[in-house]
Amino acid sequence: MKLNWRQGTFYATTIGMEGCWLYALLVLLNNQATDGRLSIFGLLLLYPLAFGLNGLLLWLGWHRVYRDIINVIACGIAILFIIKAQLFSGLALSDTTWLLALPRAIANIFYAFAPELLILVSSAVLWWLGRRLSRIRVSFVNSVSEFQFGLAILLIVFFIAPLLEVQLANSVLITLAFFLSALLGISIAHAQEGTSWLAGLHQGHWAGLLLVSISLILILGLLISSVITPDFLQLILTALKWVWGLIMKAVAFLISLLPEPSPPEPLPSEALPAPTPAEEPDWSKLFILPEAVRSGLRLGWTIMVLGLMLVFLWRVSSQIFGWLRRRLSTAGAEVEPLSGAFRADLLSLLTRLLSRLLGLRRLLHRQRKPELPEITSIRQIYRQLLHWAAGRGLPRAVFQTPNEYLYILEDALPESGEALRSVTQHYVSARYGLSSPSADELHQLKQSWHQVKQNRPKRPHSEAQP
Repeated sequence: MKLNWRQGTFYATTIGMEGCWLYALLVLLNNQATDGRLSIFGLLLLYPLAFGLNGLLLWLGWHRVYRDIINVIACGIAILFIIKAQLFSGLALSDTTWLLALPRAIANIFYAFAPELLILVSSAVLWWLGRRLSRIRVSFVNSVSEFQFGLAILLIVFFIAPLLEVQLANSVLITLAFFLSALLGISIAHAQEGTSWLAGLHQGHWAGLLLVSISLILILGLLISSVITPDFLQLILTALKWVWGLIMKAVAFLISLLPEPSPPEPLPSEALPAPTPAEEPDWSKLFILPEAVRSGLRLGWTIMVLGLMLVFLWRVSSQIFGWLRRRLSTAGAEVEPLSGAFRADLLSLLTRLLSRLLGLRRLLHRQRKPELPEITSIRQIYRQLLHWAAGRGLPRAVFQTPNEYLYILEDALPESGEALRSVTQHYVSARYGLSSPSADELHQLKQSWHQVKQNRPKRPHSEAQP
């Protein structure tokens, strides 16, 4: 697996994003299940280890069967090594106690949740994530998906931790590291596709501006987190209480200025009937729910709150990216949204999990195949052409086909006719024929688009005549 600096940065930032929410989640589980006996950093080392091993196997070109066998063996050895190092460090390697700890914990899973089980589950998940990262492509969609999923997990963990009375140390640093990795990863992935300002002529200037902006955001975040402390909030609350007390004293003073009403004449004691004490029925006993029902209601309430949070995050993310697409588009330009929204990614993840768990790969297999990166690049180049031409007074009408629009462009740019025909024909083949170009053809297409941008279109005949 040969990497350039952008691909390496994408993988490093993805490991950083996933490492942040994995650390927060493992700290929560470690405090609840094992009373903090495990070392979280020791567990997290499995993630880059699995990524490096699978990257090496892919680079060597080994068959998938051999890669799967090596992954199972390596993951099993890593789990046993972590159990020995973290729970039985004082025993010798020849002692079979630490080897039999995991089978005993699995046998007693219905009676107690042992630390060995948490090591087993977390190590398997970390190893799977490292293997998955070594096989995904560097793309803007994948980077945004990782950010959306990680943000949802972080919010859920930060919401549940206070309810369980778990103190998450360095929560501010975890949040800042997560957003730092997300901002860098999304920017680099966008630049990798050759459509952002990081891939332009002044990419060094823009890269420096990006780093300065991210650094400024992190510094402001640290300053705000250092200033807004519980003591500071308590001081503000005390000041508000003092102001409220002054207001209430002023209101009491104004009320004291009003004349007091004369007291009514008391009735004779003989006219008052003797009160008869009446026993009030204890209605509270009728509304006592069994403990099993209350536990079910609490579980249902938690699931509903988490579901509402996920729906809220999905809606906010969709609206933000919709607003960005509208801001980047111009009048008359055609905008083709990329596939890979949060809902589609979530459905795809659930489909893959069901197909692996239930063995229904063929039944749940999606008919639509994922779009190739070469086809995505061609469609992005054509969108840039539409955006560039619309900004120069040559928008594409809604009723025009790409070939009809080509005649207008050739009339305005006669010297770039061949380049325009090449871009249009490749787009039509990729958009409607789903034919994937070769690397040389894609490079030639980018050169043609660069040649078109160097020319200035002529004014239409209707505008040239007075």
